[in-house]
Amino acid sequence: MSDELDTPSGLSLTVVLCVDQDSFDRFGMVLRRLTVGLVDEAIPLRVVSSDDRAEKLTLGLVQTFIHEPITWPWSERRIRRVLEMLAPHHPTIVHALSSKSYRLAGAMASAYDADLILQVTSVADCDEIVRTRDQRVGAFLTFSEPLVKMLEEQGKVPPEHIELIRPGILAVKKVACFAHADRVPTVLCTSRLERHTGVDRLIEAAAMLRDRGREVLVFLLGAGSQEDTLRRMVRDRHLAAYVTFSHPLGDLMQAFQSADVFVRPSADNAFTVDALAAMGVGAAVVSLPSVVCDHLRAEETAVICEGQTAGDLAEAIESLLADPEYARMLAARGQEYVRTHHAMSGMAQRTAEVYRKLALARATFRIKE
Repeated sequence: MSDELDTPSGLSLTVVLCVDQDSFDRFGMVLRRLTVGLVDEAIPLRVVSSDDRAEKLTLGLVQTFIHEPITWPWSERRIRRVLEMLAPHHPTIVHALSSKSYRLAGAMASAYDADLILQVTSVADCDEIVRTRDQRVGAFLTFSEPLVKMLEEQGKVPPEHIELIRPGILAVKKVACFAHADRVPTVLCTSRLERHTGVDRLIEAAAMLRDRGREVLVFLLGAGSQEDTLRRMVRDRHLAAYVTFSHPLGDLMQAFQSADVFVRPSADNAFTVDALAAMGVGAAVVSLPSVVCDHLRAEETAVICEGQTAGDLAEAIESLLADPEYARMLAARGQEYVRTHHAMSGMAQRTAEVYRKLALARATFRIKE
Protein backbone atom coordinates (compact mmCIF):
# COMPACT_ATOMS: atom_id res chain seq x y z
CA MET A 1 0.00 0.00 0.00
CA SER A 2 1.27 3.46 -0.88
CA ASP A 3 2.18 5.82 1.95
CA GLU A 4 -0.05 8.45 0.38
CA LEU A 5 -3.60 7.91 -0.79
CA ASP A 6 -5.61 9.90 -3.30
CA THR A 7 -8.60 11.09 -1.30
CA PRO A 8 -12.04 11.58 -2.88
CA SER A 9 -11.03 15.17 -3.60
CA GLY A 10 -8.02 13.96 -5.61
CA LEU A 11 -5.48 15.14 -3.02
CA SER A 12 -2.57 13.00 -1.84
CA LEU A 13 -2.80 12.85 1.92
CA THR A 14 -1.17 10.95 4.78
CA VAL A 15 -1.72 11.89 8.42
CA VAL A 16 0.37 11.13 11.50
CA LEU A 17 -1.66 11.28 14.71
CA CYS A 18 0.50 11.89 17.82
CA VAL A 19 -1.35 10.39 20.80
CA ASP A 20 0.12 10.67 24.30
CA GLN A 21 -0.92 9.08 27.59
CA ASP A 22 -2.81 12.20 28.66
CA SER A 23 -5.01 11.97 25.56
CA PHE A 24 -5.84 8.32 26.25
CA ASP A 25 -6.62 9.11 29.90
CA ARG A 26 -8.96 12.03 29.18
CA PHE A 27 -10.68 11.14 25.91
CA GLY A 28 -9.40 7.72 24.90
CA MET A 29 -12.90 6.32 24.34
CA VAL A 30 -13.44 8.65 21.38
CA LEU A 31 -10.08 7.93 19.70
CA ARG A 32 -11.18 4.53 18.38
CA ARG A 33 -14.31 6.12 16.92
CA LEU A 34 -12.21 8.89 15.39
CA THR A 35 -9.79 6.49 13.72
CA VAL A 36 -12.60 4.24 12.44
CA GLY A 37 -14.40 7.32 11.10
CA LEU A 38 -11.26 8.58 9.37
CA VAL A 39 -10.82 5.18 7.72
CA ASP A 40 -14.39 5.53 6.42
CA GLU A 41 -13.32 8.95 5.09
CA ALA A 42 -10.42 7.24 3.24
CA ILE A 43 -7.78 9.06 5.32
CA PRO A 44 -4.63 6.91 5.79
CA LEU A 45 -3.31 7.25 9.35
CA ARG A 46 -0.07 6.55 11.17
CA VAL A 47 -0.68 6.59 14.94
CA VAL A 48 2.50 7.48 16.86
CA SER A 49 2.45 6.98 20.62
CA SER A 50 4.48 5.92 23.66
CA ASP A 51 1.33 4.32 25.12
CA ASP A 52 0.61 0.65 24.39
CA ARG A 53 -3.11 1.43 24.24
CA ALA A 54 -2.43 2.80 20.77
CA GLU A 55 -2.13 -0.79 19.50
CA LYS A 56 -5.93 -1.06 19.78
CA LEU A 57 -6.28 1.68 17.15
CA THR A 58 -4.65 -0.45 14.43
CA LEU A 59 -7.08 -1.34 11.64
CA GLY A 60 -7.47 -0.93 7.88
CA LEU A 61 -5.63 2.19 6.78
CA VAL A 62 -4.33 2.78 10.34
CA GLN A 63 -0.78 1.76 11.28
CA THR A 64 0.62 2.15 14.79
CA PHE A 65 4.19 3.03 15.80
CA ILE A 66 5.10 2.74 19.50
CA HIS A 67 8.09 4.76 20.71
CA GLU A 68 9.92 5.41 23.97
CA PRO A 69 8.57 8.29 26.12
CA ILE A 70 9.99 11.67 25.06
CA THR A 71 11.53 12.59 28.42
CA TRP A 72 14.64 14.50 29.49
CA PRO A 73 17.56 13.85 29.24
CA TRP A 74 16.89 11.47 26.32
CA SER A 75 14.25 13.54 24.53
CA GLU A 76 16.35 14.69 21.55
CA ARG A 77 17.74 11.21 20.92
CA ARG A 78 14.29 9.62 21.15
CA ILE A 79 12.74 12.19 18.83
CA ARG A 80 15.44 11.32 16.26
CA ARG A 81 14.56 7.64 16.62
CA VAL A 82 10.90 8.38 15.94
CA LEU A 83 11.84 10.38 12.85
CA GLU A 84 13.98 7.49 11.61
CA MET A 85 11.16 5.03 12.29
CA LEU A 86 8.75 7.10 10.20
CA ALA A 87 11.23 7.97 7.44
CA PRO A 88 9.63 5.60 4.88
CA HIS A 89 6.18 6.98 5.70
CA HIS A 90 6.54 10.74 5.19
CA PRO A 91 3.30 12.40 6.31
CA THR A 92 1.71 15.42 4.70
CA ILE A 93 -0.04 16.36 7.96
CA VAL A 94 1.00 15.88 11.61
CA HIS A 95 -1.80 16.16 14.17
CA ALA A 96 -0.88 16.37 17.89
CA LEU A 97 -3.67 15.60 20.36
CA SER A 98 -2.32 17.45 23.41
CA SER A 99 0.55 19.67 24.51
CA LYS A 100 2.48 16.63 25.75
CA SER A 101 2.98 15.65 22.10
CA TYR A 102 3.39 19.16 20.59
CA ARG A 103 7.19 19.01 20.65
CA LEU A 104 7.38 15.65 18.87
CA ALA A 105 4.74 16.71 16.35
CA GLY A 106 6.59 19.95 15.64
CA ALA A 107 9.82 18.04 15.01
CA MET A 108 8.00 15.74 12.57
CA ALA A 109 6.38 18.64 10.73
CA SER A 110 9.78 20.33 10.33
CA ALA A 111 11.58 17.16 9.26
CA TYR A 112 8.98 16.15 6.69
CA ASP A 113 7.82 19.62 5.61
CA ALA A 114 4.31 18.65 6.73
CA ASP A 115 1.39 20.78 7.87
CA LEU A 116 0.97 20.90 11.66
CA ILE A 117 -2.36 20.65 13.52
CA LEU A 118 -2.61 21.14 17.28
CA GLN A 119 -5.55 19.79 19.27
CA VAL A 120 -6.33 22.09 22.20
CA THR A 121 -8.26 20.40 25.01
CA SER A 122 -6.97 22.01 28.22
CA VAL A 123 -5.72 25.19 29.83
CA ALA A 124 -2.23 23.64 29.77
CA ASP A 125 -2.47 23.21 25.99
CA CYS A 126 -3.44 26.85 25.56
CA ASP A 127 -0.62 27.97 27.88
CA GLU A 128 1.90 25.99 25.81
CA ILE A 129 0.66 27.64 22.62
CA VAL A 130 1.01 31.08 24.22
CA ARG A 131 4.53 30.18 25.40
CA THR A 132 5.88 28.79 22.13
CA ARG A 133 4.03 30.90 19.52
CA ASP A 134 4.79 28.29 16.84
CA GLN A 135 4.19 29.92 13.45
CA ARG A 136 4.06 26.60 11.58
CA VAL A 137 0.62 25.60 12.89
CA GLY A 138 -1.92 25.31 10.09
CA ALA A 139 -4.98 24.73 12.27
CA PHE A 140 -6.06 24.49 15.89
CA LEU A 141 -8.83 22.03 16.77
CA THR A 142 -10.83 22.34 19.99
CA PHE A 143 -13.61 20.45 21.76
CA SER A 144 -15.54 23.38 23.25
CA GLU A 145 -16.45 27.07 22.96
CA PRO A 146 -14.47 28.10 26.09
CA LEU A 147 -11.33 26.65 24.50
CA VAL A 148 -12.02 28.59 21.30
CA LYS A 149 -12.29 31.76 23.38
CA MET A 150 -9.02 31.01 25.21
CA LEU A 151 -7.19 30.56 21.92
CA GLU A 152 -8.54 33.81 20.53
CA GLU A 153 -8.02 35.94 23.65
CA GLN A 154 -4.90 34.44 25.25
CA GLY A 155 -3.23 32.76 22.29
CA LYS A 156 -4.09 35.60 19.86
CA VAL A 157 -5.00 32.96 17.28
CA PRO A 158 -7.08 34.29 14.35
CA PRO A 159 -10.61 32.79 14.36
CA GLU A 160 -10.17 31.44 10.83
CA HIS A 161 -7.39 29.14 12.11
CA ILE A 162 -9.59 27.57 14.81
CA GLU A 163 -12.03 24.71 14.27
CA LEU A 164 -14.54 23.67 16.94
CA ILE A 165 -15.05 19.92 16.48
CA ARG A 166 -16.93 18.30 19.33
CA PRO A 167 -16.08 14.69 20.31
CA GLY A 168 -18.47 12.02 19.08
CA ILE A 169 -20.32 10.25 21.90
CA LEU A 170 -22.76 7.33 21.82
CA ALA A 171 -26.29 8.23 22.98
CA VAL A 172 -28.44 5.18 23.75
CA LYS A 173 -32.23 5.06 23.67
CA LYS A 174 -32.96 4.36 27.35
CA VAL A 175 -32.33 6.59 30.37
CA ALA A 176 -30.18 4.73 32.90
CA CYS A 177 -30.86 7.04 35.85
CA PHE A 178 -33.09 5.32 38.44
CA ALA A 179 -34.39 2.90 35.81
CA HIS A 180 -34.62 0.20 38.49
CA ALA A 181 -36.69 1.47 41.41
CA ASP A 182 -35.95 -1.63 43.52
CA ARG A 183 -32.17 -1.20 43.30
CA VAL A 184 -29.90 0.73 45.65
CA PRO A 185 -28.86 3.94 43.83
CA THR A 186 -25.36 3.81 42.35
CA VAL A 187 -22.90 6.68 42.03
CA LEU A 188 -20.00 6.37 39.58
CA CYS A 189 -16.71 8.29 39.60
CA THR A 190 -13.91 7.73 37.07
CA SER A 191 -11.50 10.42 38.32
CA ARG A 192 -7.91 9.36 38.86
CA LEU A 193 -6.93 8.52 42.43
CA GLU A 194 -4.48 11.39 42.79
CA ARG A 195 -4.19 14.53 44.87
CA HIS A 196 -6.49 17.38 43.85
CA THR A 197 -8.90 15.19 41.83
CA GLY A 198 -11.56 15.45 44.54
CA VAL A 199 -12.02 11.72 45.18
CA ASP A 200 -11.34 12.27 48.89
CA ARG A 201 -14.12 14.88 48.83
CA LEU A 202 -16.50 12.32 47.32
CA ILE A 203 -15.62 9.76 50.01
CA GLU A 204 -16.38 12.34 52.71
CA ALA A 205 -19.67 13.11 50.93
CA ALA A 206 -20.52 9.38 50.93
CA ALA A 207 -19.99 9.29 54.70
CA MET A 208 -22.35 12.27 55.11
CA LEU A 209 -25.02 10.62 52.96
CA ARG A 210 -24.77 7.43 55.02
CA ASP A 211 -25.10 9.40 58.25
CA ARG A 212 -28.26 11.03 56.85
CA GLY A 213 -29.77 7.63 56.13
CA ARG A 214 -29.32 7.82 52.36
CA GLU A 215 -28.65 4.36 50.97
CA VAL A 216 -26.20 4.64 48.07
CA LEU A 217 -23.34 2.66 46.54
CA VAL A 218 -20.30 4.59 45.28
CA PHE A 219 -18.00 3.01 42.68
CA LEU A 220 -14.52 4.49 42.17
CA LEU A 221 -13.16 3.32 38.82
CA GLY A 222 -9.94 5.34 38.69
CA ALA A 223 -6.36 4.40 39.50
CA GLY A 224 -3.43 6.39 40.80
CA SER A 225 -0.77 6.98 43.42
CA GLN A 226 -3.26 7.86 46.18
CA GLU A 227 -5.23 4.62 46.02
CA ASP A 228 -3.81 3.20 49.27
CA THR A 229 -4.48 6.48 51.10
CA LEU A 230 -8.06 6.62 49.81
CA ARG A 231 -8.70 2.97 50.67
CA ARG A 232 -7.50 3.68 54.21
CA MET A 233 -9.84 6.67 54.33
CA VAL A 234 -12.76 4.39 53.38
CA ARG A 235 -11.81 1.90 56.13
CA ASP A 236 -11.38 4.61 58.76
CA ARG A 237 -14.88 5.94 58.05
CA HIS A 238 -16.40 2.43 58.00
CA LEU A 239 -17.56 2.86 54.40
CA ALA A 240 -16.52 -0.53 53.02
CA ALA A 241 -20.17 -1.46 52.44
CA TYR A 242 -20.81 1.83 50.61
CA VAL A 243 -17.66 2.57 48.59
CA THR A 244 -16.07 0.12 46.12
CA PHE A 245 -12.77 0.47 44.26
CA SER A 246 -12.72 -1.20 40.86
CA HIS A 247 -10.33 -1.33 37.89
CA PRO A 248 -12.35 -2.30 34.79
CA LEU A 249 -10.25 -4.15 32.24
CA GLY A 250 -12.43 -3.45 29.21
CA ASP A 251 -14.78 -0.80 27.88
CA LEU A 252 -16.15 1.53 30.55
CA MET A 253 -19.51 1.83 28.79
CA GLN A 254 -21.01 -1.08 30.72
CA ALA A 255 -20.12 0.65 33.99
CA PHE A 256 -21.67 3.92 32.76
CA GLN A 257 -24.87 2.12 31.75
CA SER A 258 -25.19 0.67 35.26
CA ALA A 259 -24.90 4.04 37.01
CA ASP A 260 -27.70 6.28 38.22
CA VAL A 261 -25.49 9.27 39.00
CA PHE A 262 -22.06 10.23 37.64
CA VAL A 263 -19.89 12.53 39.77
CA ARG A 264 -16.92 14.64 38.71
CA PRO A 265 -15.68 15.88 42.13
CA SER A 266 -13.04 18.36 40.96
CA ALA A 267 -12.97 21.64 39.04
CA ASP A 268 -11.32 20.64 35.78
CA ASN A 269 -8.92 22.69 33.68
CA ALA A 270 -8.78 19.91 31.08
CA PHE A 271 -11.49 18.45 28.88
CA THR A 272 -12.51 14.88 29.70
CA VAL A 273 -15.27 12.94 27.96
CA ASP A 274 -16.42 10.86 30.94
CA ALA A 275 -19.29 13.18 31.89
CA LEU A 276 -20.39 13.22 28.25
CA ALA A 277 -20.33 9.42 28.16
CA ALA A 278 -22.47 9.36 31.30
CA MET A 279 -24.90 11.82 29.71
CA GLY A 280 -25.04 9.64 26.62
CA VAL A 281 -26.32 6.62 28.56
CA GLY A 282 -28.77 8.73 30.53
CA ALA A 283 -27.07 9.01 33.92
CA ALA A 284 -27.60 12.18 35.94
CA VAL A 285 -24.39 14.21 36.26
CA VAL A 286 -23.03 16.09 39.28
CA SER A 287 -19.93 18.16 38.65
CA LEU A 288 -17.89 20.99 40.05
CA PRO A 289 -17.59 23.93 37.63
CA SER A 290 -15.33 23.48 34.60
CA VAL A 291 -13.62 26.28 32.70
CA VAL A 292 -13.33 24.17 29.53
CA CYS A 293 -16.40 21.88 29.37
CA ASP A 294 -19.43 23.70 27.98
CA HIS A 295 -21.61 20.57 28.08
CA LEU A 296 -21.89 20.93 31.86
CA ARG A 297 -24.87 23.32 32.04
CA ALA A 298 -26.48 24.02 35.40
CA GLU A 299 -30.00 22.59 35.71
CA GLU A 300 -30.00 21.75 32.00
CA THR A 301 -27.54 18.86 31.64
CA ALA A 302 -26.04 18.60 35.14
CA VAL A 303 -26.16 19.65 38.77
CA ILE A 304 -23.25 22.06 39.12
CA CYS A 305 -21.82 22.10 42.63
CA GLU A 306 -20.56 25.68 43.00
CA GLY A 307 -19.22 25.04 46.49
CA GLN A 308 -16.17 22.82 46.69
CA THR A 309 -16.60 21.17 50.09
CA ALA A 310 -17.67 17.60 50.80
CA GLY A 311 -20.87 19.00 52.30
CA ASP A 312 -21.69 20.86 49.09
CA LEU A 313 -21.08 17.70 47.07
CA ALA A 314 -23.24 15.61 49.41
CA GLU A 315 -26.10 18.11 49.04
CA ALA A 316 -25.83 18.04 45.25
CA ILE A 317 -25.98 14.24 45.15
CA GLU A 318 -28.79 14.16 47.71
CA SER A 319 -30.88 16.55 45.59
CA LEU A 320 -31.02 13.79 42.96
CA LEU A 321 -31.56 10.93 45.41
CA ALA A 322 -34.46 12.81 47.01
CA ASP A 323 -36.20 13.54 43.70
CA PRO A 324 -35.77 10.66 41.22
CA GLU A 325 -38.26 12.20 38.81
CA TYR A 326 -36.18 15.39 38.55
CA ALA A 327 -33.00 13.31 38.26
CA ARG A 328 -34.41 11.34 35.31
CA MET A 329 -35.59 14.54 33.63
CA LEU A 330 -32.10 16.05 34.00
CA ALA A 331 -30.52 12.85 32.67
CA ALA A 332 -32.86 12.85 29.65
CA ARG A 333 -31.91 16.46 28.90
CA GLY A 334 -28.23 15.57 29.03
CA GLN A 335 -28.82 12.63 26.72
CA GLU A 336 -30.62 14.85 24.21
CA TYR A 337 -27.76 17.37 24.39
CA VAL A 338 -25.32 14.61 23.41
CA ARG A 339 -27.52 13.53 20.49
CA THR A 340 -27.74 17.11 19.25
CA HIS A 341 -24.15 18.31 19.71
CA HIS A 342 -21.95 15.19 19.81
CA ALA A 343 -23.04 12.99 16.90
CA MET A 344 -20.75 10.00 16.42
CA SER A 345 -20.10 10.71 12.73
CA GLY A 346 -19.48 14.45 13.08
CA MET A 347 -16.02 14.33 14.65
CA ALA A 348 -14.40 12.23 11.91
CA GLN A 349 -16.15 14.05 9.06
CA ARG A 350 -15.18 17.50 10.32
CA THR A 351 -11.60 16.42 11.08
CA ALA A 352 -11.23 14.94 7.58
CA GLU A 353 -12.52 18.24 6.14
CA VAL A 354 -9.74 20.12 7.96
CA TYR A 355 -7.12 17.69 6.64
CA ARG A 356 -8.35 18.09 3.07
CA LYS A 357 -8.56 21.87 3.40
CA LEU A 358 -4.89 22.05 4.44
CA ALA A 359 -3.88 19.62 1.69
CA LEU A 360 -5.76 21.68 -0.90
CA ALA A 361 -4.14 24.92 0.31
CA ARG A 362 -0.69 23.34 0.02
CA ALA A 363 -1.41 21.96 -3.46
CA THR A 364 -2.75 25.33 -4.61
CA PHE A 365 0.33 27.13 -3.25
CA ARG A 366 2.66 24.78 -5.14
CA ILE A 367 0.74 25.29 -8.38
CA LYS A 368 1.12 29.07 -8.00
CA GLU A 369 4.86 28.63 -7.46
